[in-house]
Amino acid sequence: MKSFIYIFCLCLISPLHARVYINVGQAKVKKSLIAVSPLVYTNSSITQEHLNYGKTISSQIKKNLNSSGYFNLIPSGAFVENPRTRAVIPYPKHPKGFRWENWKVIGAEFLILARYSVEGSEINLRIYMYDILLRKNIFKKEYEAPSSKGVSLAHVVCNDIIEYLTKKPGIFLTKISAVRSFKNNKKEIFVMNWDGSDKKQISFHRSVVMTPTWHPTGKKLAYTAFVYRRSLKGRRANIFLYDFTRKKRRIISSNYNTNLGADFFPSGREMLITVPSKLGGMDIFKLSLRSKKTFPVRMGPRRSINVEPSIHPNGEKILFSSDRTGKVMIHKMNRYGENVRRLTFTGQYNSTPDWSPDGKQIVFSGYSRGRFDIFIMNAEGPSNIKRLTTARAKNGRWSNNEAPSFSPDGRQIVFTSDRTGYKQLFTIHIDGSNLKRITFDRHNYKSPKWSPLIKHFFQH
Repeated sequence: MKSFIYIFCLCLISPLHARVYINVGQAKVKKSLIAVSPLVYTNSSITQEHLNYGKTISSQIKKNLNSSGYFNLIPSGAFVENPRTRAVIPYPKHPKGFRWENWKVIGAEFLILARYSVEGSEINLRIYMYDILLRKNIFKKEYEAPSSKGVSLAHVVCNDIIEYLTKKPGIFLTKISAVRSFKNNKKEIFVMNWDGSDKKQISFHRSVVMTPTWHPTGKKLAYTAFVYRRSLKGRRANIFLYDFTRKKRRIISSNYNTNLGADFFPSGREMLITVPSKLGGMDIFKLSLRSKKTFPVRMGPRRSINVEPSIHPNGEKILFSSDRTGKVMIHKMNRYGENVRRLTFTGQYNSTPDWSPDGKQIVFSGYSRGRFDIFIMNAEGPSNIKRLTTARAKNGRWSNNEAPSFSPDGRQIVFTSDRTGYKQLFTIHIDGSNLKRITFDRHNYKSPKWSPLIKHFFQH
């Protein structure tokens, strides 16, 4: 079975309007009140298994929309009328249709109604979305999917709704990769859904694994692993490229004693890596995935470290961390390593920079006041720096919040935090709202990376 497969057929019933219903031009978006009806089962014969399909899909749709930052869900207990007994067409167009005033009176701005049936192993789902204030049907679509893929189907539905309302793609099929620790001090790569669910281990080196980095297609993942080399009679940090489609991995950089992966150029044919410097520090090189040849991009000054490169979405600029001025700070240069400019000047240690998908903002972790926190700033320089995190750990000390990575829509950030006693994964919106913990175990996580946009089901 292929690793990347389409699990649904879409039948567009009504054309998309040009109107943008939710303006996402600013970081903070006013949340709209939305009522999401339970899915109504339309088969003549009822089975508990078929009813459970509907409950799963409905629950996931509500969870997704509530987590999006665009909506506040109206609890079903506040509904004036029972959607199960009403048609999906409004009254008086249908004698048993829902009534606009019954939804307006509870403050609903949007209403989602749904009907589904099950034929064999397939679910047929019909979604209707209404603008209550305009008294207008604004979205309707029909979906088909295997009944075993109800959660993924809900992700597809929510992606379509978000893209329709905002003209921006939804992120509900995206993934997050991260390094997870084991009791024997070994570390491996795990990949999970955007909300932390369905975690799968994809590296099995029984060693120390570091710095996962997504390929621009979302179909491959590069990472560093310390592997045993017979010729050296010891371990060396090599860069691997894992292909989710073929479920195979290959070494793409082993020329240096330490090969640290970093970031891909937009073409996906080249990437930046960090290797030991002949000048006594760490330097940034460009690696061709086809030839495996490397070319220096940023070297020196002597004994300085130049690490953690992050490539601008257009491929023309590069962020990196460097101690060339004494303290480790965020710097910027062009793709050829020229015009180096320091961007951060406060705190004691600033690292792990990441560009927003539109290239207008930078997020990084900064150490000050005895702890790491997540900061966001304008891409052109140290203006409007904002601290996004501040929390105490269970022992009363300030927690460390590190290694931020933007979501592909630019509205959320994933990061690690030890506020629970373990380094767990959290997400937060770029305005500092909607903080959510997405891992709940007794492991430590490092180096989370949000995948590029994925619009079809991705089986890892």
